[in-house]
Amino acid sequence: MLSATYASAELPASDVIRKFNATLLECMKRAKELGYSGRYKLLEPVFKDSFALQYMVTITSGKYWKTLSEKQQHLLLETYTEWSIATYAGRFDDYSGEKFELLSESKSNQDTVTIVSKLVNPDKEGTDFYYRLRKIEGRWRIVDIQISGVSQLALTRSQFVNTISSKGFDALISMLKDKINNFSHGKSQ
Repeated sequence: MLSATYASAELPASDVIRKFNATLLECMKRAKELGYSGRYKLLEPVFKDSFALQYMVTITSGKYWKTLSEKQQHLLLETYTEWSIATYAGRFDDYSGEKFELLSESKSNQDTVTIVSKLVNPDKEGTDFYYRLRKIEGRWRIVDIQISGVSQLALTRSQFVNTISSKGFDALISMLKDKINNFSHGKSQ
């Protein structure tokens, strides 16, 4: 059972994942009723509370983060956050009896923990999510997810750095806004 003190700064790392998984499951179960915008609104607060979005956008933009103006950094953080939530709102859009199970938790160096959670689908093979959490300002926050052995943070960094280096900052923002728009119109990517 989930703790009623979600907003508490003292949540164990596993409770962050339980809360996130519970919200994803609700999103899936109510997908048709909520539609995309309702799923987005349901996910937004838990997403912002569970993920270290500032940390993640800094990592994904690589060496370019320090070259961006304060205004560009703010725009990138805002767009990155919107795109991240839109991705989940767009992809977790149906329910056919799935459930989440926490499989393990392992501690590593530098205030990080890896929690393995499985999305169990009664009709298909399940999917393992390896959540890496880091303690940031005294709170556990998700900083990366590995799915099928692929780090989502590393994959995003490769795409972002490549886009900024070859096409520029405006092209990165445009690419993210196009993806957000596609998700909002039911087009998966």
